[in-house]
Amino acid sequence: MTAAVAVETALEELRLAALLRQAPLEFARVVYGLNDRANGRAGTMAAEEVARTVRQGVPVTRDRAEQRARAYLPVAGHEHCPRCWVFNGIKSPLHYREPTESRPESAACKVCGAEYASALD
Repeated sequence: MTAAVAVETALEELRLAALLRQAPLEFARVVYGLNDRANGRAGTMAAEEVARTVRQGVPVTRDRAEQRARAYLPVAGHEHCPRCWVFNGIKSPLHYREPTESRPESAACKVCGAEYASALD
């Protein structure tokens, strides 16, 4: 294995590890959104995400979101958005942005607007 291939493999593993950490956080967003809506707090960001998903015709339940969060498995080169997957069950492709001095490399979803840093903190 050449040094360039090793670096590329390490970067892919870092990207996947960072994304895998996001699925449980998106599940928590679903739970907070459902609870906020049930308690009359429809203006929170999480509640608005749930409402947007419901308006799209996709019912949002805690059980289904938990199943999706546990089943989230991105593939190198075909990474998909954890939020779209957990909320909707849709594999929206992520688009990577190069790092700059002020921000690390990140992956953005053009469907829901979520952005995920590739760096593990």
